[in-house]
Amino acid sequence: MPAGIEALLGLLASPMVFAALLAGALSGLLAGLTPGVNGRAGLILVTPIAIGFGPSAGAVFLIAFHSVVHTSGSIPAILLGTPTSSTEAATAIDGYAMARRGQAARAIGATLSASAFGGLVGALFLFLAVPLALVLVTHVGAPEIVTLSALGLLSIAALSGGWLAGGLMAVALGMLIACVGIDPFSGTPRFTLGLLTLWDGVNAAALVTGLFVVPELCAREPAPQAEPPPPTRLDGVLKGCLEVIEHRWILLRSSIIGVVVGFIPGLGASAAVWIAYGHARQTHASAIPYGEGAIAGVIAPEAANNSKEGGSLVPTLFLGIPGSSGMGILLAAFATLGIEVGPRMLTKAPEFIFLLGWSNIASNLLAVPLCLLLAPAMARFASLRREQVTPVALAAALAATALTQPGVSTVAQLLVFSALGLLLKSANLPRAPLLLGFVLGPGLELGLTRSAMIYGWSALARPGVLIILGLAAAVILGSAWTRFRSGPGAREVGTRLTPHAIAVIALLAALALWQATTFAAPAAGMVYVAGGLALSAAALAALRVWPHRAVTPWPDAPDAPMLALFVAALGVTGLISLPLAAGAMVCLALVLRAGVGYRKAALVAGLTVGAILALERLQP
Repeated sequence: MPAGIEALLGLLASPMVFAALLAGALSGLLAGLTPGVNGRAGLILVTPIAIGFGPSAGAVFLIAFHSVVHTSGSIPAILLGTPTSSTEAATAIDGYAMARRGQAARAIGATLSASAFGGLVGALFLFLAVPLALVLVTHVGAPEIVTLSALGLLSIAALSGGWLAGGLMAVALGMLIACVGIDPFSGTPRFTLGLLTLWDGVNAAALVTGLFVVPELCAREPAPQAEPPPPTRLDGVLKGCLEVIEHRWILLRSSIIGVVVGFIPGLGASAAVWIAYGHARQTHASAIPYGEGAIAGVIAPEAANNSKEGGSLVPTLFLGIPGSSGMGILLAAFATLGIEVGPRMLTKAPEFIFLLGWSNIASNLLAVPLCLLLAPAMARFASLRREQVTPVALAAALAATALTQPGVSTVAQLLVFSALGLLLKSANLPRAPLLLGFVLGPGLELGLTRSAMIYGWSALARPGVLIILGLAAAVILGSAWTRFRSGPGAREVGTRLTPHAIAVIALLAALALWQATTFAAPAAGMVYVAGGLALSAAALAALRVWPHRAVTPWPDAPDAPMLALFVAALGVTGLISLPLAAGAMVCLALVLRAGVGYRKAALVAGLTVGAILALERLQP
């Protein structure tokens, strides 16, 4: 396998690439410990650093980051019982129970070994898929790519909290946002509001930060733990690392589950960890009951959590179809680096895919000794209060967004998408489908146009298209059957803000359809498709929400003071200076919200300003 060997040598022989690998692994471990900064948000925060490394090394940095971010995320889940994201929730059940028994170090060691093994299995799957994909890619044309993209979006919508209408509504809104800019076929400006800065489309970093980072970081702080985290000893961690050998079969089966779930669009890490955890409970006996400190309850979800990355990379790299929101952000980051993924990469640069696979393996292997060396420091960092970490994380998110395209337009977009993200989160509407609709929208439009021009209606008769359409029908029927079995009204959806969010999306879709009547024919096609889908889905969503309008609870309000400081920082960024805005926000938030002394707050603010100034110098 010459391409694989060449990629491995390139990873080990290039000082820049290896430095990117090490920096990515360290950054991923740190981000995993930070509340509100999971794989999705973290990728946006570190994209400016990846740009400084250049295309190849930057891609290695991003893969290394994303491969280990969930490994360290399990540490606060085990020590404090507070997972930093939904992917560590299953680990927290038995991991925190082990910590209460005085076995926190053992649980952390088992987590490290299981995560590393799962990452190896996922990368092996990626390697084995390359030869098969090279054979199949010759039979994949524009119609198959379009239908595969549509199937991925449909699957993600159907699996978004079990609410197909809400997921489709979010997907359609994302496709409409992707239409902003100059139409590539007719040159018609679409929804640019007369602004030249929108001719190239919406800023992807502003969209992602607004949808995910700001709503999570500005959420109210949960009740603090009554007990401090237990100490972690190196000998206990090593013992846990070796103990996974006794549970090797559940380790292997859980890793395979993660690969399969990662490969299927729409399921993602949250499904992988819970499926693996449920499989362990059903098939793997434990002397200690599950939920009370069974070590297999830690091993299974952690193995699946990391192995699913290899499965998710297959459709993402080979077809350009992200199977999860994290992969969608990774695609956007690759586009920022000037890297084109899809069938052309597979045929023209297979060594690049092997480079990313080796990066996945190496970062998972590096994570083990790094966590062993830094375990005490990581435990202390994990015990920091959320309000102490949030200002710095928000400053990093603001900088990562503003540096992608400096200017008032980027700041304004971040403000708009933050408001949208807060509304969707408060209304309990899915946000991941919106992102994937935005990412896949341009490819769908291009594929539909090419298919119509080259194949016409005969595209629907191609065998591959028929198979994919059959799978799409199965997804719709499966979602309908699940809803039917749950019974009407058996599961509440949304909050009291959900009808308002539905009305906002319906209004935006109606305005888009009205504006599309002034576009040239090629420019209006995708707008009609997405706008019509959004209105139809909004109508179905309203019908489902209406019977429960009087019984659904009010949503938890965001942290208003922190949100006000962030909005003020946006204004200062747009009018005066990004470093000044970030430094002032960090200092004020630490003093007023976290009760930190003026000297310490000023020191942290100064370090934040210095880091932002360094990032500004890294930008090309």
